[in-house]
Amino acid sequence: MNAAPIPFAFNGVIIRRDDSGRVSMTDLWKAAKSPRKKKPAEWLARESTQELLEVARNLITPQMGQLELIASQAGRYGGTYAQQTLALSYAKWLSPELHLAVNQVFFERQAEQKNPDKILDRAEAAYRRRGFTEAQIRARFLGKATRGRLVSVLARHGVQKHGYRLCTNATYKPLWGGEAADIRVRKNLPEKANPREHMSEKELVGLHLAELLAAEGIERVQARGNQQCADECKRAAQSVARMITSHEEGSRPRSSGSPQ
Repeated sequence: MNAAPIPFAFNGVIIRRDDSGRVSMTDLWKAAKSPRKKKPAEWLARESTQELLEVARNLITPQMGQLELIASQAGRYGGTYAQQTLALSYAKWLSPELHLAVNQVFFERQAEQKNPDKILDRAEAAYRRRGFTEAQIRARFLGKATRGRLVSVLARHGVQKHGYRLCTNATYKPLWGGEAADIRVRKNLPEKANPREHMSEKELVGLHLAELLAAEGIERVQARGNQQCADECKRAAQSVARMITSHEEGSRPRSSGSPQ
């Protein structure tokens, strides 16, 4: 099954989509400030909605195969999900502003599917609004790709649950002298902040190289499980830390009496 599509937000509410691309009607209702008598169930009970569903079953269902147009998920993070076109109809019934906002997002996502470079453009613009320099943005993109590869390698080599945090901290400690929590304190960041979002270009590039070497090392020695993979992450980070230290020491100004 494909990964769930990236969510978006309106009025501070995250509008989720499930693995099949259906949109959370529950989240749309909350984003419209939970209007009375406009819950998903009430929209679905309308005669006009039933007529719309009948047409959709003939026009849309063949494209979706065995997937349901409307689906419900139980639990704390559940809700009612609807195929994209139906979700747009529900958003229009809820609020004109919400309808236009959701419609715009869907058009943008469709354009990004045709031209993936637009995804990078949107991410770059978001980083720039947050004050990232051009160098930080380039390093962040490079690091995200490497991090994705490492996470995939860790999963294939039996890392589970807290093992990912163990491997991350095993990488951070040789490079920056502490775990993620220590870095947050040192940089005066909120408790849940991602340290990678607040690293310099040099820190990001160093982290990229360490994680690249770790992924290669884990596969080369066939490390298995949380601790063995964390050990490989630590070893890779130590190598990069030594390289950085050696470079910094070699770049120190020479005294006037030093040999040329």
